[in-house]
Amino acid sequence: MPQAHEFILDFDLAWRIFEGASIFERDAGTVAARDFLRPLALVARDQVSFEDITVDADGEGVTFLLADQRFAIRCQAMRLQAFLSAVNHALAAANLQAELAIVESQRYELRAVLITADNRPRRTFARGTIPP
Repeated sequence: MPQAHEFILDFDLAWRIFEGASIFERDAGTVAARDFLRPLALVARDQVSFEDITVDADGEGVTFLLADQRFAIRCQAMRLQAFLSAVNHALAAANLQAELAIVESQRYELRAVLITADNRPRRTFARGTIPP
């Protein structure tokens, strides 16, 4: 069961990621909006306000409003890591203390997780060890 700020990725997309084919191909903007931005806007609405998520006319890019700033990402032939980086740059530019990450929760199941300042894991060290 997904937690507060996470959602399960579509199985076909997760399988492509596992197989190493994590590139947005045709209708890249539609895939980015459908599989990432709209679900993220829904589950993180109390922390981050993704609004006005629209796919470009050619279907290859996506624009969205984040903290009253408009951002655009051209997704055609973009690797998933680059897309996550672009979303994280938008979150940082909007001065939001949040990051988007993909985590493996179960075998063949991937989740997109919004990590906020409230739930960011802290580094811990075993007692008796010297931190690096």
